Amino acid sequence: MKSLAILKPYLKGRRWQIALALLFALASDGCKLILPFLAGRGIDSIRNGNLDIAPLLFLMGGLLLLGMAFRYFFDLLTSAIGQSLVKSLRDDVFARIGSAKVSYLDEQSHGDLLQRLVSDIENVQNGLIVGALSIFEGVVQIAITIVLMFYLNWLLGLVVVLLSPISILVSRFISSRNSAYFKKQSKTLGELTSDTLESIDNLEAVSAYGVYELKKEGFASRNEEMRGSSFKAIFAACWINPATRLVNNLIYGAVVTLGAAMLCFPSSFSFMGIAFTVGSLSSFLTYSYQYMAPFNEVADASSDLFYAKASLARVKEVLEAPLDIDEGQLPLDSVDSLSASHIDFSYDKKRKVIDDFDLEIYKGHKIALVGPTGCGKTTVINLLMRFYDPDKGDFLINNTPTTSFPKKRMREHMGMVLQDTWLAHGSIAENIALGKPNASREEIIAAAKKAHADGFINRMKEGYDTVVSNASSMSMGEKQLLCVARIMLCSPEIVLLDEATSSIDLRTEIELSSSFDELMKGKTSLVVAHRLSTIENADLILVMKQGKIIEMGDFGQLLDKKGFFYELYQAQFA
Repeated sequence: MKSLAILKPYLKGRRWQIALALLFALASDGCKLILPFLAGRGIDSIRNGNLDIAPLLFLMGGLLLLGMAFRYFFDLLTSAIGQSLVKSLRDDVFARIGSAKVSYLDEQSHGDLLQRLVSDIENVQNGLIVGALSIFEGVVQIAITIVLMFYLNWLLGLVVVLLSPISILVSRFISSRNSAYFKKQSKTLGELTSDTLESIDNLEAVSAYGVYELKKEGFASRNEEMRGSSFKAIFAACWINPATRLVNNLIYGAVVTLGAAMLCFPSSFSFMGIAFTVGSLSSFLTYSYQYMAPFNEVADASSDLFYAKASLARVKEVLEAPLDIDEGQLPLDSVDSLSASHIDFSYDKKRKVIDDFDLEIYKGHKIALVGPTGCGKTTVINLLMRFYDPDKGDFLINNTPTTSFPKKRMREHMGMVLQDTWLAHGSIAENIALGKPNASREEIIAAAKKAHADGFINRMKEGYDTVVSNASSMSMGEKQLLCVARIMLCSPEIVLLDEATSSIDLRTEIELSSSFDELMKGKTSLVVAHRLSTIENADLILVMKQGKIIEMGDFGQLLDKKGFFYELYQAQFA
């Protein structure tokens, strides 16, 4: 039950809706369950020679229509409550993913997170909301039926009530062993979704390296595992309904036998003070059957309930994901100075990725970071942006640790272009204005021209209104140019370029260099580069190896030293 406590905040504002839904369920069941009682009275009336049962039939018809109306409003409210909860829960899960630590997201399968956001929350709605209300309706029906059965014949009612726990015990015995199967099913489905998403996102690489058959075999293996876990979960759940129906039918048979005996041998039961009629037996048999039916419905709902609880546990894990803590309170109006003070950092707390990174970064200078793959260049950028926080030391802005400023406020002074492009689904103009949504069309076009993107944009069918996304057929270079245009539009004080021109041809890169020079004029910039030709005009080049700065100087100085930078240069241009 601890896992269900997470739903309390989502149900708090909807208690009146839930109460009204329960009231409609009570009224609907009341109207439906009084009909067999009236039908039995009609049968007895006809047996006694009274054929004037028209008023009784009109009353039964009215109750039938009224019960249908109450049932409609019950289903309507149930659906509204469920969908409202799903929306709120999904909003919170998405918000939690967006505010979780980057390290947490790096450790999670993105396909599995998608599974929790979509399917698992849907399971919660179907199982815990709709299922719980269905269970309540079944309990109400059972309670009303017991009252009416005891009113008609206390002995038969006692028989039904004494035997019915057998059905409950059978249902609980089976259900209690199903939870593990449903949890395994949800976990396997998340893994299958993750593998599929990975293959689709990297389909070009899969085809280029000829590993489609290998991926296909891997998918088939995952799918077979999914089939097996789903079969076990469904098979386990399917035992509940037939098992409870068997017990209920045996109870129904016992009631029919005993009721028939009371009609055929009334003298044998006269000492109990029981007067039984054909109409009463007809009503009682209907009630005994209706009394059993909710147990079957509750059994079905309980299997959905266990599936939903397994899904809720997965959703709960995301809602409890560690937050990206931001304790910064100081205002930040401008960046006058930037430095790094003896920074150490490790992703896994075992191997240092950054070791004693110490640097004074002068305002308006262009700092380049070079070195072999894995030396920590991009990690430095991530630490400055506070995607991660150092284990020791800190970056300082205006001689104050960056942890003292709110992350959002600090990042407003920084512009970042990554090696990997990302376009949101929307128009080209909206994508360029992603960091400055209130920008005018003129500002957007001016930024695109600076980034040398205006030409190919105007060649597109709808120009700046062309709808694009990350899956668009644009080239990697064109997508990168749009990302460069974003930073041109924002014109931040600190510019961070992480292999920003890696997907752009040499001619465009040369054209962009003048725009970057204009953008960086009077601003501080950090550039991660593999092409050493792109950083010839850098004020300071940091050569990194195994997380340490091993050389520094301008382009000419580093070549003259004939050290590690010289070796990198010779490897590229020899």
